[in-house]
Amino acid sequence: MNNLPKEIALIIDALCVEGDRCAEAENYETAIAKYEEAWNLLPPPHNQWPAATWILMSIADSYFALDQSETAIEFLLDAIEFPDGEDNPFLYLRLGQCLYDTNQLDDAAKALEEALRLGGEQMFEGEEPRYLLFLKNHLKVMKIAPPSNRFNRPLS
Repeated sequence: MNNLPKEIALIIDALCVEGDRCAEAENYETAIAKYEEAWNLLPPPHNQWPAATWILMSIADSYFALDQSETAIEFLLDAIEFPDGEDNPFLYLRLGQCLYDTNQLDDAAKALEEALRLGGEQMFEGEEPRYLLFLKNHLKVMKIAPPSNRFNRPLS
């Protein structure tokens, strides 16, 4: 992967810092606009830049804060496919939360389990307890009755 040209990297970084300040002030719409401005400065193809992963994650996090989980899911799924996304526990945590909030419970359990595997239980600190409770209950059920493929094969 190449590095971004220094002048573009500085502008993108400044826009993301502004976006982060807006998000901290709970001004999520403005934060999203700043992150999108930074996104638009990335030279194509976007998936060559690690900064793209962070920008997508920041946009998704803002949509999550706005209770727009379905929109956040789109950005999170993209971010996971970008550089270093597949190893980022926060992406899976936020994806699992959004999937849970949109009642996609099987996928939510998988994403939250991946967050736990990659980042440990501390990933859930400061988050609403319902997500970790859901995951723990899911893992208990899976220990009692692990999935089988007996229903996925033809009768003989």
